[in-house]
Amino acid sequence: MNIDAIQNKLKEKKLDGWLMADFHARNEIAMKMLDLTGLVTRRSFYFIPSEGKPIGLVHAIERDKFENVQGDIITYSGYLKLEEHLKEILNDKFLIAMEYTEKGRLPYLGMVDAGTIELVRSTGSEIVSSADLVASFQARLTPEQIKLHHQAAKNILEIKDKAFGFIKERLSINEPVTEYEVSQFILKKIDEYNMVTEHSPICGVNSNAGNPHYEPTKSHTATIEKGQLVLIDLWGKIDDENGIFSDITWVCFTGTKEQIPDKCNKIFAIAAQARDKAVATVKEKFNSGLILGCDIDDACRKVIADSGYGEYFIHRTGHSITTDVHGVGPNVDNLETEDKRVLQEGHLFSIEPGIYLDDFGVRTEIDVLITPDGPEITTLPLQTEIIPLF
Repeated sequence: MNIDAIQNKLKEKKLDGWLMADFHARNEIAMKMLDLTGLVTRRSFYFIPSEGKPIGLVHAIERDKFENVQGDIITYSGYLKLEEHLKEILNDKFLIAMEYTEKGRLPYLGMVDAGTIELVRSTGSEIVSSADLVASFQARLTPEQIKLHHQAAKNILEIKDKAFGFIKERLSINEPVTEYEVSQFILKKIDEYNMVTEHSPICGVNSNAGNPHYEPTKSHTATIEKGQLVLIDLWGKIDDENGIFSDITWVCFTGTKEQIPDKCNKIFAIAAQARDKAVATVKEKFNSGLILGCDIDDACRKVIADSGYGEYFIHRTGHSITTDVHGVGPNVDNLETEDKRVLQEGHLFSIEPGIYLDDFGVRTEIDVLITPDGPEITTLPLQTEIIPLF
C-alpha cells in the first residue's frame, strides 16, 4: 500500500483522510488494502490522514494481526475506549472517506454498517464515499497482472473454441449432449490450463439463453440438439495470487449458416452494434480525458433502445474485472447503479450488451483495458456474427 500516493490523492480531493472500518472481515476492501488474513473478528479502524502517519485502532486480542500494517497502532478492549480513541483520531478531521455510498447507489462499496456511520458522524466528521480511492488504489492492474490477464484471455478464447468443438463432435455422431455437460467440459479445460474460476460457466440453449444468469445443473439441464442457438459465458484466471480474470460470452448455432433464423441474426447484429458503440465511446472519452462508466452504459443502451429492444436489455453494460471476476473498480453502469467513477489507466472491465427474449437470448462480451495509449480490447477477435457449427 503506497501511503504517499494515497495522501496525494486525498489532498487532490480535499479530503482530511480515509477511514477503513471493519468488523468480522466484512469490509473486503479494507482486508485487501491492509493485507489482513486469518481470524479477524473484532472491530477495527484504520485511518490514513492527508498528512502524517496512519493510525490503526484495533482490539487488544488482535494486535498481532496488524503487526505489518504501516503507522501507529492503538489498542482497546471495551467499546467506550474504542469510541474515545476514535474521537481523538478524528479530531479536527472534517471530511472523511469511507466504504459507503449515498443512498446505496454503489452497493459494491457499501461495506460499512449504518451504526458505524452514525458513530463516525457523532465525532463531528462528515463522510463521503471512498469509491474513487478504491478505484485508484485497489482496482488498477500492475504490469504483472496485465500480463497474466492477457494469458488468461488467450486461454479462455481457446477453451471457448474447444467447447463449441465438443458440442459439434457430439452432435455429429448423433450423441446427446446437455448444457450441464458443456459447462463441466469447460471447467475441466480451465483446470487443464492451470486456471481457476468462480462459479460454473453458463451454457444456455434457446430460451435458457434468454436468462442472463442461467445455471445448468446435473438435475436441471436441457439437451442441445441440431438447429438451436447456444450461448456460452465463461471466465477464468491463471492460478496465481496476481491472476486476473478474463470473461467472455459467445453465441453459436448448431446448424449451418443458412439455417440460422433471420430474427436471431438481427438480434445479434443489434447487440454487436451496441458493443462496438460502447468501445467507440470509450475511445472518444479517453481522448477527451474523462471516461465514466455511466456514460459508456448510456451510449451502449441507446443503440438497443433505438432498435426497439431497450426493455429486453435488463442488466448493466459491464463490470470491473480484477483478481475477482466482478471487481471493485468502476462498472459500466447507469441502469442498476449510477456509476460515476472515473475509468483510469490500468482498469479492466467487460462490455457485454445482451437482448433477452422469451424464445432465445444473445449476449456478446469482451474485455477492455485502459492503457496509456487508450482502450485495448484484450479478447480479440470480436464476434461479428452467430457462429454456425456445421
